[in-house]
Amino acid sequence: MKLGKLLLITTITLTTIIVGGYIYSRYVEPSLLIVNREKLENSKLEAPLKLVFFGDTHLGEFNDNDQLDRIVAKINAENPDLVIFTGDLIGSTKNFSVNPEEISLGLSKINATYGKVAVMGNHEYALIDNYNYEDLMNAAGFEVLVNDWLDIPELNVRLLGLDDVYRGNPDIDLTDEALENSYNILLTHEPDIVDEMTIDAVQLVLAGHTHGGQITLPYLTEMILPANGKKYVKGLFVIGNQGQTSLFVTKGTGMTKLPFRFMNVPEIVAIEVSP
Repeated sequence: MKLGKLLLITTITLTTIIVGGYIYSRYVEPSLLIVNREKLENSKLEAPLKLVFFGDTHLGEFNDNDQLDRIVAKINAENPDLVIFTGDLIGSTKNFSVNPEEISLGLSKINATYGKVAVMGNHEYALIDNYNYEDLMNAAGFEVLVNDWLDIPELNVRLLGLDDVYRGNPDIDLTDEALENSYNILLTHEPDIVDEMTIDAVQLVLAGHTHGGQITLPYLTEMILPANGKKYVKGLFVIGNQGQTSLFVTKGTGMTKLPFRFMNVPEIVAIEVSP
């Protein structure tokens, strides 16, 4: 009798955990949106820099423009100097049901004092026959950097934008364009490429691609991490031979392949860099 009662309690408990976990990871966590704040210091800046970056929205796959509106509102609430997008704007190559013009209009509402900059992700190349990413982003006020750089003289900042690693043709020598007396920021969709680059001339690297694993579970997460995003998965890292370069990998806001997130709450990242 006692054994039967124990089995019943155990079954009910496990069922509750499984059902609760499913509901949370399918409907609760994917609908959340936080601002992940970091503070850094660097002597190359003459004034404080406030930048906000986001990535991996994967609109049209499991997320819609309602989430984009929330992203825009949270970014604007931070009053950023610069806004960076690290790629994978639209997600699915199947059932292409999103309207790129509506997305561009939404992104155009993002306000940044000194500019908005984006790079290519692997999904931009996957959807290259469906819409023109650079045209969409340009219409929204973003400059797209593909193995190119952009100076923000008012901030003494140089932005270096790398082409997508997985489907593009990244120039691993792009960091040769870093300026000695400027604050250099490398933008890349996939983070692991930094180990193939001479990175010491760069002070900050911003990346995405991994979704932080999207679903954080022992052993499973390691198996589902994407190529070029298996080492630097999420959060802040110190890299380079001199240990003077900061790398931040965002968990992004969207989902791919499966409509679940667990212990990887969708985020935008606000970084304040002080002199």
